[in-house]
Amino acid sequence: MELWFVIVIALCLAALIKPLLGLLSSASSAGPKLPPGPLAFPIIGKFLWLHKSFAELEPILRSLHSKHGPMVTLPIGPHPTVFVSSRTLAHQALVQNGVAFADRPPALLTSKIVSCDQHNITSAFYGPTWRVLRRNLTSEILHPARVRSYSRARSWVLDILLDRLRAAGPKTAVRTVDHLQYAIFCLLVLMCFGDRLEERQIREVEAVQRGLLLSIRRFTVLNFWPRCRK
Repeated sequence: MELWFVIVIALCLAALIKPLLGLLSSASSAGPKLPPGPLAFPIIGKFLWLHKSFAELEPILRSLHSKHGPMVTLPIGPHPTVFVSSRTLAHQALVQNGVAFADRPPALLTSKIVSCDQHNITSAFYGPTWRVLRRNLTSEILHPARVRSYSRARSWVLDILLDRLRAAGPKTAVRTVDHLQYAIFCLLVLMCFGDRLEERQIREVEAVQRGLLLSIRRFTVLNFWPRCRK
């Protein structure tokens, strides 16, 4: 056996030993006191929920709530997730104790990439950055005067939608959702970039956005076991 091959194997084993030991130690260490939930295996338990969509998860949660109570903990992702089904408990957490629950946790690896390292209004920490984003949203985008200023843009997009529907012909089956999505993207691109882009450019933006939404579930595997995700 060649010497270089032995060296490569030894380096690979050395690189894997530390993450594996970290996984075992983190799995065996006692964490904070959490609401009850189903018994989860330390290592493979995280993967049991990896391919579960929300439609598949909802009946499971109903069964778990009937067994464990209004608060249930599931080991989804690198951190446990607590699901609350009681309106009273949700009101206590979000309203009465809103200050304690207001801030957002650090984003996962894939979420950091999508959110530009938590620099948007839906993921930023509550602080100066989030306040600037909120002020910009309320005063520059959602303000009634600003909404009225886009009336011509909305009329332009409505004309695009009607023209595309009329071009299909009176006796032709029309997939309405495609034309509606294109019209919405025309309006959003105009609001974001301040210019009426060509159809080819709008289609490129739409394709990137659609690809991201369809692939986001597959990216979640990168969030498991932070010590090994690189």
